[in-house]
Amino acid sequence: MTNSVPPTIDARNLLAFLGNVPYFFGKKLSDEANAVTGVEFNESTLQVEGHVTDADTEYSAMVQLRRGATGWEIDSGSCNCDNTEICSHIAALMLTSNKQAALAKTAVYREEKPVTEWSQQIDAWYQPREPRPTDGLLGSPNDPVVPMALQFLLFDAKDASQQQQWMPAGVAAQANTATRRKRFRLGVRPVVRNAEGRWVRGQLRWTTIGFKTFGWNLLRAQHHWFARFAAMARSNGQLQFKIDEDWLFLDEYYSYLLWPMLEEAKELGIELISSRSESTVSVLSASWMDLAVSEDDEKNMSIDGVLHMGGQELVLNTDTPSGAVGDHGYYIQLNDPEQIWLAPSREKHTDVNLTWLDNHAPVHVPAKDTTDYYNSEYQRMGYFFDVRSASEELSLPNLKPPFVKASISYKIEDTDHGTRESANLGFSISYPGISDEHKPHDAEAEQRLAAIVNELFEKSTGSGNPDLSPKFYSGTDMIDFVSELVPALAGHPEIKLEETGQRPVYRQLRELPQLQINAVEHERNDWLDLGLLIKVGNHEVTFAVVIEAISNGAMKVKLPDNTWFSLDNPMFAKLKELVDEAQALNDKPKDGDLKLSVFQISLFEELDELAEGINGADLFIARMRGLLRVAEGEEAEVPAGLQATLRPYQVEGFRWLARLYRGGFGGILADDMGLGKTLQTIALVLHAHEQWDDPQACAQLPAAQQERAPFLVVAPSSVVSNWEMEVRRFAPSLKVVSIDSTLRDARQLKELSEGNDVVLTTYTLLRLNDEIYESQRFAGLILDEAQFVKNRSTKAHKAAVNLQTNFKLAVTGTPMENNLSELGALLLLTAPSLFMNITRFNRQFARPIEVLGDKETLELLQRRVKPFMLRRTKESVVLDLPAKQEQKVLVRLSEEHQHVYDTHLNRERQKILHLVEDLDKNRFTIFQSLTHLRMLALEPSLVDPELSEVPGSKLEALFDQLDDVLNEGHRALVFSQFTSYLKVLADKLTERGVKFVYLDGSTRNRASVIEQFKEGEAPLFLISLKAGGFGLNLTEADYCFLLDPWWNPAVEAQAIDRTHRIGQTRQVMVYRMIAQGTIEEKVVALQDTKRQLINTVMDEADGFAKALTAQDIRGLLE
Repeated sequence: MTNSVPPTIDARNLLAFLGNVPYFFGKKLSDEANAVTGVEFNESTLQVEGHVTDADTEYSAMVQLRRGATGWEIDSGSCNCDNTEICSHIAALMLTSNKQAALAKTAVYREEKPVTEWSQQIDAWYQPREPRPTDGLLGSPNDPVVPMALQFLLFDAKDASQQQQWMPAGVAAQANTATRRKRFRLGVRPVVRNAEGRWVRGQLRWTTIGFKTFGWNLLRAQHHWFARFAAMARSNGQLQFKIDEDWLFLDEYYSYLLWPMLEEAKELGIELISSRSESTVSVLSASWMDLAVSEDDEKNMSIDGVLHMGGQELVLNTDTPSGAVGDHGYYIQLNDPEQIWLAPSREKHTDVNLTWLDNHAPVHVPAKDTTDYYNSEYQRMGYFFDVRSASEELSLPNLKPPFVKASISYKIEDTDHGTRESANLGFSISYPGISDEHKPHDAEAEQRLAAIVNELFEKSTGSGNPDLSPKFYSGTDMIDFVSELVPALAGHPEIKLEETGQRPVYRQLRELPQLQINAVEHERNDWLDLGLLIKVGNHEVTFAVVIEAISNGAMKVKLPDNTWFSLDNPMFAKLKELVDEAQALNDKPKDGDLKLSVFQISLFEELDELAEGINGADLFIARMRGLLRVAEGEEAEVPAGLQATLRPYQVEGFRWLARLYRGGFGGILADDMGLGKTLQTIALVLHAHEQWDDPQACAQLPAAQQERAPFLVVAPSSVVSNWEMEVRRFAPSLKVVSIDSTLRDARQLKELSEGNDVVLTTYTLLRLNDEIYESQRFAGLILDEAQFVKNRSTKAHKAAVNLQTNFKLAVTGTPMENNLSELGALLLLTAPSLFMNITRFNRQFARPIEVLGDKETLELLQRRVKPFMLRRTKESVVLDLPAKQEQKVLVRLSEEHQHVYDTHLNRERQKILHLVEDLDKNRFTIFQSLTHLRMLALEPSLVDPELSEVPGSKLEALFDQLDDVLNEGHRALVFSQFTSYLKVLADKLTERGVKFVYLDGSTRNRASVIEQFKEGEAPLFLISLKAGGFGLNLTEADYCFLLDPWWNPAVEAQAIDRTHRIGQTRQVMVYRMIAQGTIEEKVVALQDTKRQLINTVMDEADGFAKALTAQDIRGLLE
């Protein structure tokens, strides 16, 4: 049946049968109107027939179809045109047939199965694409295709017949030296097969091949390949096509893409042919070359190049037609049979390799020169070539490794400050037997040598030198250089040291540096000038020299006689810190000197602690030290006229105020609200009157405070009445007057003040009548709720600054509310010379703390402010707690336990008494021995698991106590420093069926454990002293057991305070368990000061030498 709807041929099958070129031209025809007509499909013969009009000529085309496994396929096709192969007419017929089939299906099935948008989108993926630039032909599809090939020709400079081709006339002068000295060169050019079947150049030129094809009907893919081949040849920037447009020489083809290009040529059908018809061209796998060394019977040596290519070892000589392909391959022409081989190289060629490959002449070394050869050229040759022996009889020596040459040039110059030594240090890598001009570069060896030098630098100087950069040394850097680095370099076997000039000699001063302070009274009575001098043995150095060295990052100071001393001493760091602080806060004096205010007590104290002595200004220094003693606390008695009973913390606060007043200082009382700041201040006013009433005590006051005068109290208006009421209530002997309106003049203020001891006013009135108040002398200024004058720019603050009084006290629970500048403003009022001015305070303290979060600066500020500010919170004040009873329980060790302890004690005693002679060196070992004895006093198995059969005596004593405590319904905390001991106790309690909870540093569910105890789930709480000795509120317990004495009483008190604290309603029983006759008893018997020292040892081993003397250690072991 004819004229049926033709079947659809899959586009992929259609493209595979037709090919790119016919498909492309056929599609153009099928898209033209009425170009394809009379399309019919015969179901019987499975043939599609039709007429195609092309260039006004009508052709008849037929396609035979067959049913395949996956659908319809093209079996064959024919056309009455002249093209013997598949033509574009067949393609046009089948593309039109497919269109008709698609239209028919759409008409039949549109309602049945509509085409969705997504299916159309996916179907578009499989439609044939437009031909690429490399698809199809350059000419007509009806003309025969012209194949292309890459033709090779080996040029020989000695072949006169090739001279014109190898280097055309007129261009010899343009050729470089490297080209002229090459005998062999391998050239390539494009050729085409003509109608006679011969390969010809066909006027194709490398320079124009991309755009001039002279009408050849070339395959676009092949033409594109040649265009890219030429472009890559030009990519090295060296080829000059004008020298020879016919040939490209592969020795100048430096693009490594040559090899994949040649592989691609095969896929595109581009043949690689030789100019000689009988010769073939082959591209082989990666090859390599080496140098083979051989000897004849007379020990004459021959060095030949050997090319390993195509599974053969090809010995090269001057006449071997071979050479390099760029810097990445080889070529060689063989004669039997004649063929040209090309291959990529395993490694990139060096310049030395390329020079040798230009002529590859063998080298002959006479027998008499072989030793020189091995010591020189053989060493160099081995870095550029693989050198091997040509026979087993000849053994070649190993290459000598490179070494580092370190060159030092010393220089000594005379200056105004003495001689100045300096040194220049340089490095280079040297290869034995090879001059620096021609030396190779073994990257791996040079990296290893650089690492050696870098390590020596790091060990000797603390900083590396990984790239062997030159160094210059002068000043104190010369000391470490000469004493550390130079010997290290000279002593290494792979470094050769060369020195010119005289190496200087330095001597270290090993005496302990001492600080000497020379004091001179300042023209202002409250200031002192201090000159600082460092003495080391018989040498003296101004501190300005030390400061300069530290500021420059030096760790040593060199003296003119080439002696030196180390700055690695805590004194220097602390001293510089104090000097920097003083110079930042005060007017900067001349180099090395300081100026201190009488208010800078803590700074003077720290300087005094560092110095061996202070000379000069004896009266002023005596006053300063007297002030220090006052600040440390001559305790004042609570005034008899105070009609109130002060709580202990209030007594402490009053005495602090009294110390400030007697010393002529102001301050800030910053207790929390409700702690009685007003009452403490009233007590101070009464104390001042007692001082005036006692002539001897009054004479000890500063001169400005010895004359009786009223105290001025400035407070918010809402507080003034309360002040008046409290003064009358608690100090009825004091006469008080309140000023509740503005004053007319200074006379009115004087009249109000006369006969009164306390004058009350408000901040508003002080601001309004500032000049009037400034005209009156007062015994002291008390600023209640002093945050009202925290802004130094306000008139009230300025008035408070200008008031005539030697004592100013700020009373506030919030000395700062927003920033540190507020605290600084109050300090400028009460301690004006402490920080000089607010600008310096902000620069030195406020900005580093607030902006940078500098904890060290915060700690420094706290130390400086501490003498002048007292702050207690409600949480820090213990009020109305029930009594606590403390008891020491001496535990006698069992006979077996005592025997084990004594045995170890005797052994440790001998060791410690020997080590104690040098505490600095042996402090950690001694620490271990003392801890060893402490653990033995608790439980022998803690030290030696094999002693687990020896029961610990202390646990037996503990259980005797616990049985009664638990039976009576009490609850207890049990503390120990050793978690291992707590775990032994836990095991024993489990065996006895006693419930407990446990907490140490490794406990993760801390809150849950604490809650279990607080909820009453267990009567016992086992706690590691370090993990739970603070921060817990466990008032549910009323018994506390300290299993091993803690050396710091304050830490023990913290542990006890877990239960003895606000909220506790029962008496607390504390038991300290002490193993009798052991180190525990000895330590507990020490004085409190020595107990604190031992705490330093036990907490921080690095404080050992400072905190504990040899005598203390011996006392522990007696």
